[in-house]
Amino acid sequence: MSVDDLLARADRLAEEDDLEAAAALYAEAARQGAPGAATRHGEMLFHLGQDEAAESVLREALAKGEPDALDWLSDLFVETGRGAEAALLQEQADRALRAATIWADAVGDRERAEAWYRKAVERGERGALNDFGSFLSEDDSRREEAEQLFRRAAEQGDALAFSNLGGMELDRGDPEAAAAWLRRGLELGDQTGSTALLKLAAAEEQMGDTEAARALYDRAVTDGVPNAHVTRARFLADQGETEAAEADFRTGLEEDEEGAHYYYGEFLAANDRVDEAVGHLNQAVEDGSNAAHEQLALIYQSRGATKAAEEHFKESIAAGWLSAVYAYAELLRQEGRGDEVAALVPEAERLGAGAEELEELAG
Repeated sequence: MSVDDLLARADRLAEEDDLEAAAALYAEAARQGAPGAATRHGEMLFHLGQDEAAESVLREALAKGEPDALDWLSDLFVETGRGAEAALLQEQADRALRAATIWADAVGDRERAEAWYRKAVERGERGALNDFGSFLSEDDSRREEAEQLFRRAAEQGDALAFSNLGGMELDRGDPEAAAAWLRRGLELGDQTGSTALLKLAAAEEQMGDTEAARALYDRAVTDGVPNAHVTRARFLADQGETEAAEADFRTGLEEDEEGAHYYYGEFLAANDRVDEAVGHLNQAVEDGSNAAHEQLALIYQSRGATKAAEEHFKESIAAGWLSAVYAYAELLRQEGRGDEVAALVPEAERLGAGAEELEELAG
C-alpha cells in the first residue's frame, strides 16, 4: 500500500473513531517518511489515553520539524496537569498568544500571562486584542482597560470583540446598546454557533420583544451554540412554558451543558419539586458550582435544618455571594442569634456592600 493510501485510510478510520487502527496506520506512514504522519500518530495515542507513548511520539515528531506536534504536545501537558511545561514549550517557540492563554487558564499565573498577552498584542497576533481584553475583564478593577482592547479589536473586524462589548453593555443594564454591538458582530459573516446569539436574545428579552428573543434562542439551539438548551429553558420557564422548559433542561443535562444541574434544580424548586431539586443542586456543588450553595441553604432553612443551612450560607459567602450575607443574617435573627450578625458586616463590606446596605445589615 502506498503512503498516500495509508494516510487516506488512516484518515477515514480516525473519522470513524477507530483510533487504534488509525494509530497503527499513521505509525506505518511515519516509518515510511510521510510528512505529518508522526504527529497524527501521537494525536491518536493522546485521544486513546496512552499519554507516555503519545508524548514520546510527539516529541520525536517535533524534533523532525512537524509544526503541529507542538500544539498536541502542549495539549497533552495541559491535560495531564503539566500546564507550566506546556506554557514553556510555547514560550520556547516564541508563540506569545498561546503561551499567554496557557499561563492564564491552565496555570493561573496572571502576571506571566499578562506579559505574554502584551507581546502578542505588540506583534499584532490575530485575536490577541480580544483575548487580552477577555483576560482583563475577569478583574472588575480593569474592565475599562478590557473595553478599550475590545473596541480596538472591533475596529479591526473581530466578531468576538463585538460580542464581548455587547456582553459588557448587558452587564451595565443597557440592552439597547448591547443589541447594537451584537447585531454588528453577527453581520460580519458566518457566525453559526456564536454565543452572540444568546446575548442578543437576552437583550431582546430585556427590551420586551419576547418573539424576537424566542427566534434567537431557537436559532442558537439549531446552530448548536454551547449551553443553548439550558439558556432557552430558562427563557421558556419565565414565559410559563413549564413542559417545554423541562424538556430543554433535560437535554442540557444529557449534553452536559454548563450550569445544567444548578438551573434545573432552581427550576424544580420553583415548581415545588424540592426533593428533586436538592439532588441536582448537590450535583451542581460537586461539579464546582458555588451558586448552588445559597439555593440549598434556603431550602434547608425552609425545612428547619438550620445547621445544614448555615454551612451552605457560609460556603456561599466564602465564594463571594453578597446576597448570601443578607440571607444568613435573616436566618440568625430568626434563630434569636441577632448578636452574631455584626460579624457579617466586614464580610458584606469585603463583597462590595454600600454604606446604606451595611447600615441596614447592622440595623
